[in-house]
Amino acid sequence: MCGVTMLRPVEAISLDPARMAALYAEFGAAGAESLVARATGEMALVMSSLVAYAAEGAFDAFARGLRSFRRLADHVGMIGLSQAAVAVADCVAVGEATAIAATWARLLRLAERALASEWDRVGGRC
Repeated sequence: MCGVTMLRPVEAISLDPARMAALYAEFGAAGAESLVARATGEMALVMSSLVAYAAEGAFDAFARGLRSFRRLADHVGMIGLSQAAVAVADCVAVGEATAIAATWARLLRLAERALASEWDRVGGRC
């Protein structure tokens, strides 16, 4: 009998360099870092709401939260998170439970890595 192997996929965190450059040009280094830190904090709050909505099966609120999360991620150039949120929303729209579970698990993994690394990068300040 074979054992069960737990797989933990790891994806690179994708950022839009042009968006980041535009933020730095518009707000300066300190302003851009502050903006990204605030957006990261807001994304963490939205993500905690998404977790609650998913657990409750509140898919209308879940879909609205995904749109909010995507907008925040787009605003600061976190394209991987944005694309993952769109994938979950697409699956929710068609109501495919297996696809929702798979894409939601991916978004959770990406968000955990991206938000934690960004939080560490700015020294845990908002």
